[in-house]
Amino acid sequence: MTSEPLDYHVDGGPDPVAPDSPARQLAADERFSDPTAAMVVHRTLAMAARTFLLNDLGLEADDGLRHGSSVDALSIAMGPRPLWNQSTAKSLRGTERRADHLERVHQSRVAMRRIRSNLRTFRLLLDPGWGTALRAELAWYGNELGRSRDLDLLAGLIRDCGPEVLETDEVARLLAVVDWRHDEVEAQIAADQAGPRRLRLGEQMMLLWEGPEFKPKASGPATEVLPTLLRRSWGDVRGAGRTARKDPSDVNLHQLRIRLKDLRYGSETLALVEGGRARKTAKAAERLQSQLGDLHDAVFSVSWLEALAREQPDLADAAERLVAHQRQAAAESCKGWKRGLKDVERRWRRWQG
Repeated sequence: MTSEPLDYHVDGGPDPVAPDSPARQLAADERFSDPTAAMVVHRTLAMAARTFLLNDLGLEADDGLRHGSSVDALSIAMGPRPLWNQSTAKSLRGTERRADHLERVHQSRVAMRRIRSNLRTFRLLLDPGWGTALRAELAWYGNELGRSRDLDLLAGLIRDCGPEVLETDEVARLLAVVDWRHDEVEAQIAADQAGPRRLRLGEQMMLLWEGPEFKPKASGPATEVLPTLLRRSWGDVRGAGRTARKDPSDVNLHQLRIRLKDLRYGSETLALVEGGRARKTAKAAERLQSQLGDLHDAVFSVSWLEALAREQPDLADAAERLVAHQRQAAAESCKGWKRGLKDVERRWRRWQG
């Protein structure tokens, strides 16, 4: 169960939405006819950074909450654009800390993927060296959390599907192996979280919340600057789609999934100012991305179980029966992906022409 959005004002400081606050005066005296590209990208990065801080480490999140007035003031200054008139509480809904550990890991990973994608898509608006370095650190920590998520996936597979094809003792033995390896991974993640590299990553997240330094180009209207930059992501999707249509291998479909993420997250960012058609494009990309994600999960489980069968011959027979089950799941996940890609293409053309 999720909690209600938190009060996001600085304790003891001026209310940024009070009639006599500096932010309100700015809104009255200097109202923007269009949000700038920097404002829109900052909003996306800031919300993802808050999600990460709240769900990855609670102590950092508590400190980060004191910085909320900057985004609140930005929201007021942007004026009556579609989706920018929403209250701060409403705009932050969904970024709160989740109660379940697995859901917190999921939210942290999604937030990092969103940041990495937007830093890549809109990289010309920021310092390229800084953006590349931060994306590398996000990839490192995301991979660490991904190892935990993969083992959770395997445990769920064994619990849910194991009884259909395995004996009770085989299910228990496989779960024992997964639990043992999961404990190892969790111990490594705990060490990472307490280490200097993760601390520096948290500091970079706070920079995203406060607002990174944008290039002069980012001061242009979002509706003019951002679509041009997103077209490269669209070109990447088209290229990956052509390759996958010629050779729908697991590797090529995985590459298509990666490119769809960039298109999805970039379109979601643009939907803040362009609304419906951008949002529909993002939804179409998300649907196909999720379908190909199911395929990737099935392929991963097959690879892991085959490796286990080689390492532990006493579990080889049980692993092979689950492999057969997951090969069928992978085949099911492939069905209709070309129709999904056509839907993405159609949504894009309706939006961007």
